[in-house]
Amino acid sequence: MTSRVKWVLISMFFSAVLAGGTARFVTDWTLHRHGESHAHDHAEPDFHAWMHEHLDITPEQHATLEPIEAEFEKQRVRLKEEIRAAGREVAATISEANVDDARLKSALERLNQTQGELQRLTLDHFFAMKRYLRPAQAKKLVEWTHDSLAREP
Repeated sequence: MTSRVKWVLISMFFSAVLAGGTARFVTDWTLHRHGESHAHDHAEPDFHAWMHEHLDITPEQHATLEPIEAEFEKQRVRLKEEIRAAGREVAATISEANVDDARLKSALERLNQTQGELQRLTLDHFFAMKRYLRPAQAKKLVEWTHDSLAREP
């Protein structure tokens, strides 16, 4: 394997790791955890609890949002498992004595594609929920999401 090919593969690997970190941040942090300014008393605060505590969700809104949240969680769990499987495939490929460039490229593409799907799903979920909020609620949701994304890791 030429040094240029190795450099490209290493660059792709680190890009995948960075994308994975971003996907995790967007989903776990933004939608399921809070920063210190949004902390709750229980051990693992989540977005659902934050929403009810800070947005004054009406029973009607809750009834509308609950199926949206349930479907998102189902898809999020599925994609996170696919990301873990793709990561294991990348790890297995790079640990081989003779790295198969085509297999590594394929594994990295699968990892990046799945991470992108999770990011897109997360943003689609955010906008789907925002549609059912009153303007003041939507503003708080946007501010909280912005602050969570802008926060230094």
